[in-house]
Amino acid sequence: MQMSKTAASLHINLLPHRAAARKRREQACLRLLASGALLGLLLALGAGAVMQLSLERLTQRQEGWRLAMQQSDKVIVAGQVVQRETAALAARQAAITQLQAERHAWVAMLAMLARVLPEGVILHSLHQDGSRLRLQGQAISQEKVSALLLALGQAAPLSAPELLEARVPAHAMTGMGEGAVELTVQLRLSNP
Repeated sequence: MQMSKTAASLHINLLPHRAAARKRREQACLRLLASGALLGLLLALGAGAVMQLSLERLTQRQEGWRLAMQQSDKVIVAGQVVQRETAALAARQAAITQLQAERHAWVAMLAMLARVLPEGVILHSLHQDGSRLRLQGQAISQEKVSALLLALGQAAPLSAPELLEARVPAHAMTGMGEGAVELTVQLRLSNP
């Protein structure tokens, strides 16, 4: 019986090639797993490198766009400055044109005033306020003030002559005699 126990405990491998085949399969499986892990690592590194290159190209493109936008903003600002300067020059030119036109109109108005000023009326001052002209002076009588207003109304009806003040001073002015009248007349500029 003892023999049968020892015989039973001894194993004799009658097929040693199976163990060697199993060991080869295990080693092949481990090599396959290692190569798969290595291949996965290489693929991950390659994908990371491709993504990094793509990200760098995208960053370079965005930087180029940012620079182009900054340049276009500078061009737009320069264009706006030019537009403001052009508008200011156009406004100046319009003002100069208007002043030139008004200058001729004022010259015509003063020439007309010199023509129609009746005898016995003396003007002391002329004041321009925008498109209004204020005349201050003296007349020897109120009839001369009326004659001045009628002459202005006939010579330049668009000037709308208006008597603002006509008063007799408390003391008689030298050279004007009694009945002298101080007058203030306002005219509107009208193109002849």
